[in-house]
Amino acid sequence: MNTSTIAIPESFTKYVDATIVRSSYLFPDLTIVKSSKPLSVNISGLREVTELEKFKKDFFNILYKERIYSETLSIRKTIYGSKD
Repeated sequence: MNTSTIAIPESFTKYVDATIVRSSYLFPDLTIVKSSKPLSVNISGLREVTELEKFKKDFFNILYKERIYSETLSIRKTIYGSKD
């Protein structure tokens, strides 16, 4: 099976695990594993280069959404009066 690697910017380190969980749900046929040095994810199960480009686009979209969610959580709690 072919394995591909996607490099992840260090500024997204704390969001990678949640992104892998969500991506694994959306892409159940793929195996996604995080590597630490340098920060990257290894993907196996892709059949074509075009699939890698689509997956990469989707993965970074999910990663960025996870970052936005995390960074704005305190604001949402303040606005909606959460007791957490």
